[in-house]
Amino acid sequence: MTRGMAEWAHGRAGRTVTWPAPEAYVLVDGVLLRMVPEPPGLPPGTPVTVRHDRARRLLVAHEDTGAVSG
Repeated sequence: MTRGMAEWAHGRAGRTVTWPAPEAYVLVDGVLLRMVPEPPGLPPGTPVTVRHDRARRLLVAHEDTGAVSG
């Protein structure tokens, strides 16, 4: 994955499309991206927020629980 794509996707909302363990494909603004789901095993259609994990150099799909932080 290019650095620009990871930066573009960071913080965006998406939905899981598939879950070929240990990775998942996530649809983000019409773009299908491969990333690691957190927690593992998220089913298709799960709303997620994308984060770029710089240490692991990959995108992580965090389940969107709907909780509001502030």
